[in-house]
Amino acid sequence: MRKIILILSAFLLTACVGTPPRQDEIASYDLGSHSLTWTSPGFPIAAVNVKASSWLESPVQLYRLAYADDLRRRAYTESRWVAAPAELLERALQQRILFGQPDFSGSGCRLRLALDELEQRFDTPLSSKVLLEVRATLLSLQGDAPFAKRAFKIEKSAPTADARGSVVATRLAAQALADELAQWLGDVARERPQVAVACKGV
Repeated sequence: MRKIILILSAFLLTACVGTPPRQDEIASYDLGSHSLTWTSPGFPIAAVNVKASSWLESPVQLYRLAYADDLRRRAYTESRWVAAPAELLERALQQRILFGQPDFSGSGCRLRLALDELEQRFDTPLSSKVLLEVRATLLSLQGDAPFAKRAFKIEKSAPTADARGSVVATRLAAQALADELAQWLGDVARERPQVAVACKGV
């Protein structure tokens, strides 16, 4: 009888805890294709590179329940990015910026971005937004002396309170970042024409 009770207890415990999802049950997301046009700032961009903070170097999708515990970062268990966020953001910006230039030749200046934050923040159980924080540096193609720097903070509301809503909002944030980068670089070209000349002559 004791043996039967132990077996039943083990069965019930397994049923309550459940089993982890199989690999093929985990939803894998990217940012899709970005074919929107790029507004040229007046000089060519030859390369876009994105590096991330250490906590963003894995493909987990992060979120924070700000209404419950603002200090705790959580990760979705049944969905993830297909690659680390920096790689996905880099690809999205390359599609938009590099290939959006009608006369892309591989010459010009380089954009180096530091991805400081990317998370879905829940202000209530049913409403959330994606926070994207990036520091951008404009450099020559080969050198490390910066021509200009700027920090960007972008927030986009998620249409649904789940992982897919986070993906949609992240895609919108990446597109908004590209727009703000174009505006910033255009301002740099107008205010510091010598930078535009240097980028054209690289």
